[in-house]
Amino acid sequence: MKKLLSSVFIVLFTISSFSQDVFLVNDSREKSEKIALVILNGFGDSKKNRKKQKKFFENKGYDLFIPEYIERESINKSIKTFSIFYENQQLNNYKEVKFLCYIIGGYVLNKYIEENGKGNISTIIYDRSPTQERAPQTAVKKLPFISKLIYGKVLKDFSIKEKRGLSEDKGLSVGVIIENKATKLMRFYKKTADSYGEYNYNAKSIEPNLDDWFHTFLDHDQMYVRFDIIGEEILYFLNNGVFTQNARRIPYEWDPFQKLKKNDFNL
Repeated sequence: MKKLLSSVFIVLFTISSFSQDVFLVNDSREKSEKIALVILNGFGDSKKNRKKQKKFFENKGYDLFIPEYIERESINKSIKTFSIFYENQQLNNYKEVKFLCYIIGGYVLNKYIEENGKGNISTIIYDRSPTQERAPQTAVKKLPFISKLIYGKVLKDFSIKEKRGLSEDKGLSVGVIIENKATKLMRFYKKTADSYGEYNYNAKSIEPNLDDWFHTFLDHDQMYVRFDIIGEEILYFLNNGVFTQNARRIPYEWDPFQKLKKNDFNL
C-alpha cells in the first residue's frame, strides 16, 4: 500500500507539472508547403514527457504541435477544446497533418473527424493497450476520490466510452502500436482489470482500419519517453505509411502483468 500511495503522489506531482501547448514551427515557409505533426497525449501527459517528445521530434521535417486539450469538466469539452485548437492553429491550411495519438487522444481525434471530416489529415498512429485501456474504469472503481481529484470528471466520462475505429478511413494511413506490458498501477489492480473479461491483442480487432501495426514490450508510461525503442518505427510509418520489416507483428508470449527485467525476454 505504501508503494501505491507513493505512486499516487508521483502522479499528483506529474499532473501539477503540466505544461502549456508545445509548438515547433518553421515560419520561413508557407503552411501549404509544410506537414504538421500533432501529438495528442493521454492521461500520462506531463511537462517532462513533452520535453522528451519535443527533443525527439524536432528537426524531423514537421511543424510540431502538442496541445493541452484534456479538460477536467468532460470528454465533450475536451473534444471542443481540441477543435478550437485545430482551428486557431490553422491546421487545415497545411499540406498534410499527421497524428500520434495516445489512448484518449485517439478517441478525441476520431470524434473530431466524424464531426468535421478528415480534411487534410493523412496519417494517424494510435497507441493502444489491452491493459491500460482498463485503467480509467479501474481507477474510477478503486480510487474514486483520488481519480476525481487528479483528473476531474473527464476520466469517469472516458471510462464508459467505447473505443471504435473511424466509420470511414478512405485516404488515411492508419498505424497501431500495441502495448504488451501492464503499468505498475495496473499490476497492483490486476484482479479488478481481469474482471472486465479477456484481453484482446488481435491488431485487426483492436483497430479495423489499420494499414500496419506492431507490438511493443513497453508499458503505457514508457510509451511517452522511450523513443530510443519506438521512435524510428514511428518516423518510418509517418514517412511511408507502414512500419519496418523488422517490426514485431505478433504479441509477446508472456503474462503482461508479470514484472519483467530486460534479460527476461528477447527484444
